[in-house]
Amino acid sequence: MADLLLSIQELATLLDAGIPLADAVENIARGYEDRPLGSSLNAVYAALRSGIGFARALADARLPLPAYVHELVRAGEETGRLAQALRSAAVQMEADARFRREARNALTYPLLLVFSGLIATLVVFIFVVPKFAGILNNPKADIPAISAWVLQAGLWLVANKLLATGIAAGIIVAAGALVAQPGFRAWLWEAASVTPVLKRWIEHVELARWGSMLSVLLSHHVPLLEALAHSTNSLAGRDWRRKAELLTGDVRGGKSLADAMQVHHFVDAVGLNLVRVGERSGALAKTVGSLADMHRTSSEQSLKQFLVLLEPLTILLVSVLLGGIMISVMLAITSLTNVI
Repeated sequence: MADLLLSIQELATLLDAGIPLADAVENIARGYEDRPLGSSLNAVYAALRSGIGFARALADARLPLPAYVHELVRAGEETGRLAQALRSAAVQMEADARFRREARNALTYPLLLVFSGLIATLVVFIFVVPKFAGILNNPKADIPAISAWVLQAGLWLVANKLLATGIAAGIIVAAGALVAQPGFRAWLWEAASVTPVLKRWIEHVELARWGSMLSVLLSHHVPLLEALAHSTNSLAGRDWRRKAELLTGDVRGGKSLADAMQVHHFVDAVGLNLVRVGERSGALAKTVGSLADMHRTSSEQSLKQFLVLLEPLTILLVSVLLGGIMISVMLAITSLTNVI
């Protein structure tokens, strides 16, 4: 993704310098000849030479670009502002990359806690629990059900280490394959959008993406209805797409954008005021951009709040897991008091 971002920035710079599009793509492709990106850019160059438009050539190349990049490129070609559109796409990609990087860094500590907890649990199961497994063979010991389960699980792990390792590896590989599927990621996004903890964060993310796209398109003098259609395509959630389509239909029917947003509860009162002021003053692109910035800031704050809660919750879960195992072992040991 870093190479893609750099190549888009380079292409915008070359176009601003007056270099023809096909020549600019060819020059950039030479810098990536030994990488897959170079082959894809060469395919784009060949398509351009054959008379195919840049937006279509870029889509046919199947580069791992966000959907909004294709929308901006298409709008840039239609308005003759391709360089500006590419630069806007690069800014948005850079913001998304920074957001992912910050989220990944913030999740590192909770993931390390989970990993450490799993390792500690396996150590206890494999090396500690089996030492007390002989209690299971004592018919006079009144062992609680949870203690019996923990002791039996420890014995099973010791006797089936290879099988347990294979099962764990299979689960990890299957999870990675699922996450790599766009359909599964879309399902996860939809599922997260209805959870109380993440619903508000997803709302801010979707509105920031929609507003940023609409602002950029309007600033490039794309007609409002067309800009709304492109902005709808940038949304990830099915419900948000449906609401945006209804909003676009109302605007097409003659309603103002602010009135349509109010009918479909698209934004809150602050957002409505920004859009209404922008429509009345002729500065809709600027006010929608402010709306996007506001929701982007709110999304970052919501994510930080979630991560602040995630760390103690992770510690609590790991502590409960390890503590539960040790308590189960102690209950098994104390059950021998009936024998004594």
